[in-house]
Amino acid sequence: MLAIHGITGHGRRFRRLAEDAWPQRRTFAVDLRGHGRSLSDGPWSAAQHVTDVLDTLDSLGLDTVDLVGHSYGGMIGFHLLARSPERVRRLAMLDPAFARDADSMNTMAAMEIAKTGFATYEEALAAEWAGYPEYVLPAAIENLAEHLVLGDDGRYRARYHRPAVVAGWGELCAPVPTLTVARPTLTIVADKAGLVTPAIVDSLSAQLGQHLAVVHLDSGHTLDWERFDETAAAIDHFWASTGC
Repeated sequence: MLAIHGITGHGRRFRRLAEDAWPQRRTFAVDLRGHGRSLSDGPWSAAQHVTDVLDTLDSLGLDTVDLVGHSYGGMIGFHLLARSPERVRRLAMLDPAFARDADSMNTMAAMEIAKTGFATYEEALAAEWAGYPEYVLPAAIENLAEHLVLGDDGRYRARYHRPAVVAGWGELCAPVPTLTVARPTLTIVADKAGLVTPAIVDSLSAQLGQHLAVVHLDSGHTLDWERFDETAAAIDHFWASTGC
């Protein structure tokens, strides 16, 4: 199985799901270009990310995989299915981000450009944990252990290339890509986030038909932090119901 993280994220964000939810499977989790420990060179388009993922599959000798993607990673997974359906057995999208409005993505890009980092680790942790319940704190701490780096200017920042993130916000304005072949696809909708609108579900359903399963969870966007057990159960049920 191949896991693809969201924008500003990294592959190790899937550590708990891989080890606790599906330990019987072998999971590879990528750092997308411009994120984590991958190269920072552009381009940072969805098309390039798909090419990079296909190159990774080739280098690992994996002809066909199950894909799991969160947010931006779900969108990248769907683009990969559209380009190379023969490489995808099934796709599980965790609150995927499609067809975002230009004004909100412009705001996100401007906020990224304005970031100055954090003076202390404690300040960074407070920002990472803000708005989450207390039980999410261990996940926030684990995330920062992998993702937070101290810059030459003495400020703490997440381990990603800011131009790649700015480009990514723009890529999220693109519509749902067109498929030539349908594959079993799970979409888990985080109802509190409001990203996966009824119109997006209708667009997915029009292309996937009976191959689409939709699960709604009372959660914010970071499903695996806020609703780990329910997220894992939904994915497990999807694997089992589609022949895992």
